[in-house]
Amino acid sequence: MQWITLDVTISDTVKDIAMNHAGSLGDGAVIEKDGEFQVSYADDAAGHAAIDQLNVFLREIDPEVLIRETVVQRENWNREWQAYFKPVIIGDSIVILPDWEQPDQFPQRVKTRIKPAMAFGTGTHETTQLCLELLDTLDSVSGKVLDIGTGSGILGITALHLGTSQVDGIDIDPLVTENVLENIALNQVSGKFKLQISREPQLNRPYDMLLVNMIRSNLFPVLPTYFNSLVPGGTAIVSGLLKTEDKEFQDLLSNSSWTILRTLTKNEWIAYLCTVK
Repeated sequence: MQWITLDVTISDTVKDIAMNHAGSLGDGAVIEKDGEFQVSYADDAAGHAAIDQLNVFLREIDPEVLIRETVVQRENWNREWQAYFKPVIIGDSIVILPDWEQPDQFPQRVKTRIKPAMAFGTGTHETTQLCLELLDTLDSVSGKVLDIGTGSGILGITALHLGTSQVDGIDIDPLVTENVLENIALNQVSGKFKLQISREPQLNRPYDMLLVNMIRSNLFPVLPTYFNSLVPGGTAIVSGLLKTEDKEFQDLLSNSSWTILRTLTKNEWIAYLCTVK
């Protein structure tokens, strides 16, 4: 598959806004480089539509923005991106490692290994880090976990390393399958992580924990369908929202049995630890 890559040079005052918007369009994969950022989309109808929307948005917030567009093969993009993927340390216990690092060189108790792939989570984004930080604060992680919007499987795999017995991962993007299976094998958790690519997955309710990392436009339509998926006293970690969307999220929960136990923020992002009332 080919990907269209945009190298964007934009004013520092709106750079974060531009990167967040680029990542919210389609399945855009964003990395920050020296003085610019790069976003890539699949070379298909959805990708071209996302690029058209992004171009309009970028020129509105910075008329002097520079945008360079190239077409690359997926394999070449992944190889180039590896230079930007470094180990991510979460608290005292967790480290997220690219597959070429040697785990025994890191002292953390939990070592989640990830093979970087196009548009899937690697632990470098604030929303993923917030999820992992909340996981790290829990006294224990056990029972069954539902990982909604699995991506690379990074959250579910880390939950398994922390002690949970079974993870059901669900996603709607068929492209995640190859990467998730690679990461399951890499972390030696085969048989404990079940992946479904479906808009109507077969779920093994109730779950002890839900893990959800989605931007608002994807999260709000689907989250209410999972409000009744937790055992009494179960926990949910929800990330992917901006701090400015906090009130909307609290309003969404007001019609559920969920209550917020704790919030964490990083830059403009916010994440929640919730439980069933």
